[in-house]
Amino acid sequence: MPAASSISLPLPFNQLVELVKKLPEKQKQKLMHVLEEDMPDTVPEWQKQEVRKRINKYKKHPGLLVDEKTALKQIKAM
Repeated sequence: MPAASSISLPLPFNQLVELVKKLPEKQKQKLMHVLEEDMPDTVPEWQKQEVRKRINKYKKHPGLLVDEKTALKQIKAM
């Protein structure tokens, strides 16, 4: 049986972070999923609709797409 750790409550955030870092990988992943479930959807509906509209546009006209190399050059030139 593992020894009980002494944790003072309320637990300081940095102490919590250090404890989480020590968790086995599977437990970290489980914790991530639990936290994600509690997080509200933060992307506004109007933004989702805009992305869907652009996806449809490029599906209909794939020639409008720019390859990654060209896109990076354009971004760097800004």
